[in-house]
Order: sequence, then structure tokens, then C-alpha cells
Amino acid sequence: MNNFILFGITLFCWSPTWYVIKFQLGYVDPLVSVFYRFLSASIIIFIYLIIKNKKLKFSLNHHIWFLLFGICLYSLNYVFFYLSNTYLISAFPAVVFSTVVIMNILGEAFYFKKKPSLKTLIGVTIGMIGIIIIFNDEIFNFTLSNGIHVGLSLALLGTFSASTGNMIYQRNLNNNFPLIQTLAYAMLYGSLVTLLITQLKDTELLFEYSFSYIASLTYLSIVGSIFAFIFYLKLLEKVGAGRAGYVGVVMPILALLISTLFEDLEWQVDLIIGLPILIIGAVLVINQKIKLIK
Repeated sequence: MNNFILFGITLFCWSPTWYVIKFQLGYVDPLVSVFYRFLSASIIIFIYLIIKNKKLKFSLNHHIWFLLFGICLYSLNYVFFYLSNTYLISAFPAVVFSTVVIMNILGEAFYFKKKPSLKTLIGVTIGMIGIIIIFNDEIFNFTLSNGIHVGLSLALLGTFSASTGNMIYQRNLNNNFPLIQTLAYAMLYGSLVTLLITQLKDTELLFEYSFSYIASLTYLSIVGSIFAFIFYLKLLEKVGAGRAGYVGVVMPILALLISTLFEDLEWQVDLIIGLPILIIGAVLVINQKIKLIK
């Protein structure tokens, strides 16, 4: 599938999740909602694998890497971001997540000794300039009031966890781990780790039977987890973790559009200037091919 198609589908699957997560907050503890989200996603994938008679038996070494991948990308990443959403409007954690592209590039250089191409560095720089222009008011008038610093710190921890998960997947990809089975086991293990965290916190396993909670959980499990990660990891396979992370740079724009519609966020002229710059950076970053690192 074309890189831009993979990029676009991933973007439109993930961007609404920052707002949809808001419907998971309230009666049910955020960590419990993370557990429900990835447990249900893993069950759906396992049902598919069983129907298709796909391989489900793997070595202990495979399961260790499934577990590590699941902890980073399907447990701690989302635990931190769900908690961050209790302090910030939905678009701002998405803005913090845009730094994942920088973390991914640094991670590739550190773990796999892969130097980013000049085209990638130029594209990322242009993209981050676009982000700074769009969010200049929030960045330069930042205050630590009302728990905002706590929300931003949690979002940064979530981003680092996601980037680490990307590095683990790159390692697994280099060792020919199958995509769908990896998702099934990683989401299962990630959900169980989150469950363990809830029990260590003595959190009650409640469930909200409202339409908004069930509908948002369904979207997050199927579209925001299964489909989004299948397309994102396929993109990572084709262009590498550093460039695939550019999804996180463009995502805040759609997240902000959603915040504008549903959370009364007011836009300034900065968007008109910054958005074209952001798109130029995306084209430079994504329109490349790489060879897998062995």
C-alpha cells in the first residue's frame, strides 16, 4: 500500500481518539478503561486469527518481546495519556505526542545505529516549525497553573513509552515477527499489565453502561487500536520508526479541529500559516523508502 495512504488512514483513525478518550473519563477509572480497551481489542484479533487458522504458538523468546512491546505501547503509553487527559483539553496531549518523531529518530540512531537522512531532518525541522507557529501562544505563554504541568509531564512519559515501543517493534520486525499475532499478544499482555497496576492501586473494576462510554470504548478498541496500529506498523515497516513517527506531528491539527468543534477551542491566524508548513514537512518525511535494519 502507498506510504501516503497508510499515513492518511493511520492519521484519521487516531486523531479522533484524543477527544473520544474524554468519554472514558469519569465513573470508570482511566486505567480500568485502558484495560478494557486493549483486552477487547486483543480478543477481537484472536478470534480473527482462530477463524483464519493462523499460527498462535510461539517460543518463550517471542513472548518476552511480545510482553515488552505490549507494556510500552499498550499499557504505560496509554495509562500516562489517559491520566494526562484529566488535566488537559484533548488537543494538548496530542501536541506533546508530536515529539515522538524526534524520540524515534534518536532511538533509531542509538539502538540501530541508523542515521536519519538529510531529507528526513529537513522535513522534521519544517514540521516542528509548523507546530511552534500553530501553538506559539500556548508554548510562549505557558504556565504551571491548574495542574497543567502534571498533565504535560504525564504526556511526555506516555510519548517516551510509545517511542520505546516503536523501537521494540522495529527490533521484532527485523527478526521477522508476524504483525497480527504480535498485536494480539502485545495487546493482551499490555491489558493484563494495566490490570495489575489497577489492582496495586486498589482500583475498583467498574463499568459504565451508558451509550457514550460503550460507543467510545468500541471506537477506541476497533478503530483506534486494531485498525490504527495495523496501518501504523505497516507504515513503520515501510519507512522506519523515525519517519512513521511524523504521524504524531500532523495528528495535533486534526485533534485541534475536533477540539474546536466539541470543546469550544478558538483558532487564530497561526493555523493558516503553520498548517501548510506542517504538510510540506510531512511530504518530505513520508515520501521515502528504506531498507530494513538487520
